[in-house]
Formats: sequence, structure tokens, C-alpha cells
Amino acid sequence: MIDAGPVLFSLLVGFLVGLTGVGGAALMTPFLIVGMGVPAPTAIGTDLVFATVTKIVASFQHYLQRSMNLEVALFLGFGSLPASLMGVQTLEWIKNAYDPAMVDSIMVTIISCVLLLVGASLIFRLLMPNRGTQFHERGWDGKSRMSRKRRLYTVLFGAIGGYLVGLTSIGSGSIMAIILLMLYPMNAAAIVGTDIIHATVLSLVTGVAHIASGNVDFGLAGTLLLGSIPGVLLGSWVSPWVPDRPLKILLACMVTFVGLRLLFS
Repeated sequence: MIDAGPVLFSLLVGFLVGLTGVGGAALMTPFLIVGMGVPAPTAIGTDLVFATVTKIVASFQHYLQRSMNLEVALFLGFGSLPASLMGVQTLEWIKNAYDPAMVDSIMVTIISCVLLLVGASLIFRLLMPNRGTQFHERGWDGKSRMSRKRRLYTVLFGAIGGYLVGLTSIGSGSIMAIILLMLYPMNAAAIVGTDIIHATVLSLVTGVAHIASGNVDFGLAGTLLLGSIPGVLLGSWVSPWVPDRPLKILLACMVTFVGLRLLFS
């Protein structure tokens, strides 16, 4: 028998990812740990495998719309991919150094802090003005060549985000989107598309590393995909007609609340 609870929750998470492009791991990982009692390392690895398939569906839609900058995604990956593997190795060190109960306690604390960072990132993203039009008038079309300085910043900030993803599974959407907003004057559609295509590759590489470390429950991942795939398709379909700003405000409040609840529980 398939438990309806995880399927329905993953349906909601997939819908939010399809609609806003963010929030998947920030909601799913705490749900698996607290709501279902899954050990933290298994929850992190399972979420990354589940997120990879979900984001492949979303990234395909953005590829069809041509709303992505592959050069920016490439340099983000130069930093994030090796750093994410370091994050996985950090988690393995924690697993080997402490007993399971202490591992869960440590990881819940780390995840709580990352959730608060994600919540702050979402709020910051909402407050930032859309600079796309301003820079478009100055010749920026989202496809221009990157300067060496901008490439370096992209690699460095990508490494920070990638490490957090490898360690906690959280941040491939929200934190990376903030990096793109700070470094690149692209319009909102290009930010979301570039973020999702990069997050797909990042989740795939990191998910494989967690599989190799034995941190994935494939049965649970399959159950979650039963809800997330139709959810992300539905979210992507209705996104042109639904204002996502109120949803992002709600999502930021939810993520911040969950982070505070975990931190002080």
C-alpha cells in the first residue's frame, strides 16, 4: 500500500516548484526528517534523487521556451559541482564520527540554519528590483559574453551554494537564484530558467554521490515522484495566469517558520 501523505505533500511541493521555481528541498527535506522520521542522511539523499527527476521536467519546459543562459549555468557548475561533492563528504564524515541520534541532531541544526538563509534569500529576492529592462537598454540581452571578474564571482558563489546543497540538499533553487540576481541583469524568466537547468545538473551529480554513499531510499523516492511529476507539470501550466509574488511571500514565511521551529525544538 502506498502512503497517501507523502504523495499529496510531494504533489504540493512539485506544484510550487513548477509555479515559482524554488522551495522544493526547503519543504521536502524537513518533512522527511520530522514528518516521516527518516534519518537525516537518507532524507537528504532521497530528496536529491526526487528533486533531480522533478527538475528535469521543469528544465525541459524552460528549454522549450529558450528562457535560460547556458554560459552562466556552466560557470555556476564549475564552482557548485566539486563543492557539492565536498558537502557529501562532510556529511559522510559526520555519519562516521557520531552515533545516528547525534547525526540527526547535528544535521537538523545545520538544516535549520540553511532554511533561515533560504527564507531570507526569498525575501531579499522579492525586494530586489527587476533590473532586466534597465540593462537591456544598455545592450544586455542575457546572452552576452561574461567578463573574467564576473566569471570568477560566479564560480566562487556557486561553490558556496553547491556545498550547502551537497550537505543538506537545500538551496539549489533559492540561494542560486539570489546569486544570479546579484551578478546578472537578466529578466525574471531567464533567472528562473538558468537557475533550474543548473539545479537539475547539480541535483543529479550530488544525488549520484549520495547513492554511492548509501543515502537514498529508492522506494520512498518513487513514492514522492508519484505526486511531484504531475504537480510540477500543473504548476508550470498555470504559472502564466497565477501571480507568483504572493506565493513566494507565503513560501518565504513557511520556510522561515520551519527553520525556526526546527532550530528551537
